[in-house]
This record gives sequence, C-alpha cells and structure tokens, in this order.
Amino acid sequence: MKLLSGIAGLTLASVVAIASANSADLYRGQAGGYKDGPIVAPVATWTGFYAGINGGYGWDDVDAPVNFDGDFNGGFGGGQIGYNWQGAFGTSPLVIGIEADIQGSGLGVEGVLAQSDELNLNYFGTVRGRLGYALGNTLVYATGGFAYGEFEYKLPGVGSASDTTTGYVVGGGLEHKFTQNISGKVEYQYLAFDDESFRGSDLEFGVNTIRAGLNYHFGATGYEPLK
Repeated sequence: MKLLSGIAGLTLASVVAIASANSADLYRGQAGGYKDGPIVAPVATWTGFYAGINGGYGWDDVDAPVNFDGDFNGGFGGGQIGYNWQGAFGTSPLVIGIEADIQGSGLGVEGVLAQSDELNLNYFGTVRGRLGYALGNTLVYATGGFAYGEFEYKLPGVGSASDTTTGYVVGGGLEHKFTQNISGKVEYQYLAFDDESFRGSDLEFGVNTIRAGLNYHFGATGYEPLK
C-alpha cells in the first residue's frame, strides 16, 4: 500500500509539474520569453479591404396620385466592396468602415398610372458608412448614406421613359467570419428615393430590402490579442 501511495504521489507531482510548465510556455508565447507577452487568441481582426456578392428581396407600396393598390416588389442581386478599420477611437471592438454596392434589380409593379403600364427599378446602389461592434468573429453594425437607382416607366403602344434618381439609405446587419478570409452577412436596408414624375404624375418611392451576402477579406491574417 505504501508503494502504491508513493507511486500515486509521484505521478500526481509529475502531472502538476508538466501542467505548470505548459502554462508557463503558454504565457511566454511562441517567441520564448516573458517580455513577448501571452500568445494571442485566434480572433479575427476586421481591419482591411473586402469584396463580395449578395442577393435579396425588396418590397414597398408606391405612393401614386391615383387609386392604386399594387405592391412594388421583386428580387435583386449584385456585389459590394469596402474597407473596415477596427480599433477606432482607441476602442478595440469598435469598427468603422465604408462600403459601396450595386444591384441588378427585378423590382417592379404593373398598373400604376394606367391598367397596362409597368414601373420597374432596373438597378440601384448605395455608398454608405458603417459603424459596428465586434464580438470576436461576429460584427453587429449600423449603416447609412447615399442611394441611387434607375426607374423605368413603360406604357404599351406609347413608349417608355427612364430616369436616374438619388436619395438616402439607412439600415443595419450582422456579419460573421467563418474563416480569416470568408464572412457571411444578413442585412436590412431602407432606401428612400426622391419623387419621380411620369406622365405628369409624381410618384414617391421607399424600398425595404433584406439581403444575404458573402465577403472575401484580403490579407486578413492578423489576430486580436486577448483582453
């Protein structure tokens, strides 16, 4: 029994010694010295350029001066490019950035000013600022800025007219990094366009959009240290 107790005690002492050595190595870091500080945790930094693709759905009612109850809706898809900067204003989780996107659009409605007419949003895009808070590999953010788009009005047998208009956009989203370079996002945006005039009638547009997208982050190889 004394022999077994001695062996157990020696084994326990060895385990404690090995664990202590590993803890010390973890603190010293891979460079091998305490002056180098602790090694960092594998949490991605959001700083850098990125580009990606997205697709989604948009909807709203058109405010027309006639008795009209059609829904202005449809799908869209396109791409985005942007830059993030993490650590703004001295706060590590705070992320600021700028993003531009452009979308080919299938949003439209029939019977706005006449029974057989069509009103379509051919394309639209935005240039926005982003302000977010990083929860490790997940970014929660608000966004807003400038919006633009081309509306086209068609009346069979008469012709068509198109016009590019501008406005503003506000929204927010959630983005998550699956790897250092690949992230996915879901985002809501509300685009308010200036009034458009077709056939002497002013039309008001406010478009809700929900989208999902993928981004590739260039040169994203750094890590954020443990806090």
